[in-house]
Amino acid sequence: MNPQQRNAIRLVVGLLIAALTVSVSFAVLTLVFRHDVLAHQHARHPGADPAALERTLWTRPIPLLAVAVLYIWVIRRLRAGAAGAYRRVRIVSAVGFIAVAYLFLTAEYPAWLRGLQGVQLALLALLIVAVNRPVMRSAFPAGPDERPRNRRAAWLLVLAAPLVAELSLGTIPLRTAWVLLVFAPMYGGGALFLREIVRRTGGGYANLLLMGVAYGIVEEGLVLQSLTSPHLYHAADWAPRLFGLNTDYTLLNLVYHAVFSLTIPVVLVELCFPAHGTRPYLRRGGLVATGVVALAGAAIVRLAVPPAEDPGYTMPLGAVLGFAAVALGVAVVALRVHPKPALPQRAPSPRPLALTTGAAALLFFGLAWPFGGARQPLFTHGSWALLPMAAATAVVVLLVYRMRRWSAGASWSREHLIAAVTGALVAHTVFGLLGQADGALDRGFLAALAVLTAALGVAALRRPTPVAA
Repeated sequence: MNPQQRNAIRLVVGLLIAALTVSVSFAVLTLVFRHDVLAHQHARHPGADPAALERTLWTRPIPLLAVAVLYIWVIRRLRAGAAGAYRRVRIVSAVGFIAVAYLFLTAEYPAWLRGLQGVQLALLALLIVAVNRPVMRSAFPAGPDERPRNRRAAWLLVLAAPLVAELSLGTIPLRTAWVLLVFAPMYGGGALFLREIVRRTGGGYANLLLMGVAYGIVEEGLVLQSLTSPHLYHAADWAPRLFGLNTDYTLLNLVYHAVFSLTIPVVLVELCFPAHGTRPYLRRGGLVATGVVALAGAAIVRLAVPPAEDPGYTMPLGAVLGFAAVALGVAVVALRVHPKPALPQRAPSPRPLALTTGAAALLFFGLAWPFGGARQPLFTHGSWALLPMAAATAVVVLLVYRMRRWSAGASWSREHLIAAVTGALVAHTVFGLLGQADGALDRGFLAALAVLTAALGVAALRRPTPVAA
């Protein structure tokens, strides 16, 4: 590398550090002077919901801060001459410029903060120019791509996890779809990281499901505090609380995260890349970076959601330690215990199997999910609520038992896996359409998504089974 190229890299690194400094300053100032920012926004939107404005205040600068923190890792790799880091700088500079330009043009912040945004825009514009100069490109010549050949699978999983877990159920309305940016690092990074460590230890789908339970305990118990909060999401009104635990909410979400936040996104991606099979998608450095992103994402959600949605509640220390211990124990079992093959049983043909998993998903949601935010007042705290919870648990246990026996048989095929996932996903979205959709736009979106999912599943069943490389 000649002196001109080294100087070009130093310039890019300097601009990255400057952009990082300004981004951190903007996020900190926004939160420190949040009352002034809220007053400015109230003046611009006098009819807006104050709680909604406060949630937006917490969530808008945080994704920018998270992206900026990634600069530290990119800078180290860029100085080492990694071509992958150079590509990431080109992408991040363009995406960052667009995001800051959007915030600047919406004028949602006081003039003195918009001045700081102007500095951000100028630095990012200079960065775009500096990183795309010929001398910079010559320092990282195009050559054999040394990144994992399955990087596309890794990125697809990062994208699929939050879309399946949140958007396709309708829990995030389309008008606030940008909130996915807040959840994406935790969902996407978490799903990819957990998939990697489970597959590296030789784990199968049962191990993925167990790891999904551990993930659910961390997200709901430690990050959102929703498993014990007496106020958040009205979860305490769903069923009797036992030992301070929101029982029905815990049952619903631990099963949901195990199936729809982790296992189904992993299965979908592995079906899209059948030649790669269950081998890892990432090298060691990528695995470490993904774990860091997942932890940072959890911290972002912890700082953004509970203070806005459940102000004043702090989970007792004993519950924190208990959830951490249980999550760790479940994760250890998921990584170290490999269930013996079940007694094989002939599986139903793909289409009846899709109907079976779809019916099971609808039945589970119908039994465990409280329509309208809480059960009817007459039954809110009565022990009757334990009956549908027991029935929902029986549905899960019976389906897992049957799926283990069906998948152990010689008749089980890739088409069966496609059908099982398609049925569960379509039912999942149909339930969101019936019980979660907020307005005609969201109902139309979820209806179209359910039809599209079914159509893609049918098309996948008609394609010949690919031969592994």
